[in-house]
Amino acid sequence: MDFHHYPVGSQTAMLGNSSEEDVLEVGIYKLTIRRGNTLLLHDAIYAPGVQVCPLFLVSVIKLGFFFSSHTDGLYILYSGNLFGHVTLKNYFLVLDLDDCYDNNNTSSTCVSHYDSLSNSVKWHARLGHIGQDRMRRLVKEGLLDQLTEVKLPRCECCLAGKATTKSFSKASRASSPLELIHSEICGPMSVKDRHGANYFLTFIEDYS
Repeated sequence: MDFHHYPVGSQTAMLGNSSEEDVLEVGIYKLTIRRGNTLLLHDAIYAPGVQVCPLFLVSVIKLGFFFSSHTDGLYILYSGNLFGHVTLKNYFLVLDLDDCYDNNNTSSTCVSHYDSLSNSVKWHARLGHIGQDRMRRLVKEGLLDQLTEVKLPRCECCLAGKATTKSFSKASRASSPLELIHSEICGPMSVKDRHGANYFLTFIEDYS
C-alpha cells in the first residue's frame, strides 16, 4: 500500500540460517483473508532474496488476535469472531489467503514488478549509479544479464551526489600588493623530498 525505498546495503534482514538479505522497501501491506477480512501489516519489509513471507504470531497476538487449535491448523479469532484460518503444511503454518494471491495474473504482475525493481536497483549500484536512460540502452543491447525492464526508485545516493552546497558570500579582495596573503600547509607526506622535508607550505598573494 505505502512503501518507502531504501538504498541497497543500507538495511538488511537476518534469516534463520544467520545469512542476511538486503531490504529494499519498508511500509504497510494489506493481506486479504479468504473469509473477506483484511489485515494491515505495518513495518512490512520487502527483501528480494527471501522466498517466503513470514508472519510472526507474536506480532498478531499483540494486535488482539487469539488462536484456537484444531486437527490441521489454527483458527484466528478476533473479539470472539472467526477471522481467518491457518493450515499446517510441511511443518509450516500457512495463512489461508484470498484467491488473488494464487498464481494468477495479479500475483504474476506483482512478482514481475518486484523482480524488475530489485534487479534494476542492483545493476544501478553495480554500474556506479548510472542514469536510467543509459541502463535502458544497455538492456536494449543485451548487456545486463537477464534484465528486461528498467525500473528505478528514488536513489538517495544519487540525490546526495548531485546536491550542491550553498554559495559563499562575496569575499573581500586585496586592493594593493601584499595586503592579503593566502597560505596553506600540507603534510606529512609519505615520501620525503631530496632535502628530507615531508611538509610543504604555499603562499598566494591575493592582489596579483
